[in-house]
Amino acid sequence: MKRPMPPSLPLPAMLLLAALLLLPLLACAGAPPEAASPAAASFRLTSLEGGEVGPADYAGKVVLVDFWATWCVPCHAQAEVLKGLYPQLGDAVAFLAVDVGEEEGQVRGFLADRPFPYPVLLDPESELADSLGINGLPTLLILDADGQVRYFDAGVLSEKEICSELAAAGSTTTC
Repeated sequence: MKRPMPPSLPLPAMLLLAALLLLPLLACAGAPPEAASPAAASFRLTSLEGGEVGPADYAGKVVLVDFWATWCVPCHAQAEVLKGLYPQLGDAVAFLAVDVGEEEGQVRGFLADRPFPYPVLLDPESELADSLGINGLPTLLILDADGQVRYFDAGVLSEKEICSELAAAGSTTTC
């Protein structure tokens, strides 16, 4: 007599569950805010829309920079959180995404199905990421309105945690 099989999750659900359970292990701890170099506020990178963009273009605003890569599953989860916050905060907080270590074509291909509502910048040789000591993705960098680093760490943050860090950086818009 055959024993009935216990119910199982479909493959996509199992993969999502596995990714969520591995998130803390996949992102390495980053440097504390005081360890970030002045390059954190002064960098300029090529944007997918053309031209060079950097935090200084948003003087007087809190700036959130998400360092990510197309292959990074935790980065996808962080991007979804940021995409959800952007409509609420996009006028008060400048959002930038910096793709690390990948060529433009690869990034464009990925974003064709998953566009970001804010500028995507390219760091194809990881020069900026290396200069900042980024050793895990995703890494979030939050600068206050004066360009001072207020948050700099690897890992996935929840909406609530991001809102708390943005408030600590001086954002006057609540989420």
